[in-house]
Amino acid sequence: MPLLAVTYVKGRPGATTTALGLAAVAPEWARPVVVECDPAGGDLTRRHRLRAVPSIVDLAAAARGAASPGDVYAVASQRLPLAEIAVPVVVAPAGGAQTRAAVPELTGSGRAVLTAPDRMVVADCGRLGPGSPVWPLLRLADVVLVLARANADEVAHVREHLGDLVDAGAGRLVVLLGAGGSYPAAEVADVVATYVGQELARDPEAVSVLGPLPDDRRAAAVLGGDLVAGSRWRRLPLMAAFTRLWTDLAPYLPVSTSQPTDTAPEATP
Repeated sequence: MPLLAVTYVKGRPGATTTALGLAAVAPEWARPVVVECDPAGGDLTRRHRLRAVPSIVDLAAAARGAASPGDVYAVASQRLPLAEIAVPVVVAPAGGAQTRAAVPELTGSGRAVLTAPDRMVVADCGRLGPGSPVWPLLRLADVVLVLARANADEVAHVREHLGDLVDAGAGRLVVLLGAGGSYPAAEVADVVATYVGQELARDPEAVSVLGPLPDDRRAAAVLGGDLVAGSRWRRLPLMAAFTRLWTDLAPYLPVSTSQPTDTAPEATP
């Protein structure tokens, strides 16, 4: 199954919210699991009042001796309930030290865990910086989503990282624009394509620009644990945008996408 990495290079555009939202509306075939790989530490435990264990520390430990990746996630994940569904998640401790130690285990000898045959891993990689332990993870990813708002400063930071990001792996690089930007997506796409083609001398088609995501505070509050999901929460604008995003990403995911795409990960009992 594919590995989808979510990261950002400037500001705080919501990597955890995006990773959880995408997993919540993932197609049925994906059987997604969110793994908090943020070197600064995880947020899901506090936001959704989950248990501190199992965590990414247990995932890394289990990966070293598991007979199969499926066994690993049975041990290391827990269910995050959102109304009628529950999203499997592997949380990270609030402090980043344990995560920074665990991620290299998952990108080294335990890398098969991140490309499990029966699970799509959605990795919340947090903020990307020089020397970050998530760079090897990005090299494994089939799709890397780089979050940014269409503002001059955030687009400039993304542009300056494009060379490293393009070199990081063979997967698809997607700049996903968040809400609240100053420039239209087409203009950002032109800036990115020009920089990749002229400054980096690479194929401009190697990078896509999608979005912007809608400004939907209600859905963000649900995903952030501040609001209980209602019966129609998956029809909220942000959730609908995440659903459409799966269609945009489908060509870059090495799995069959002929199955229905409107079923949530796991129904709660």
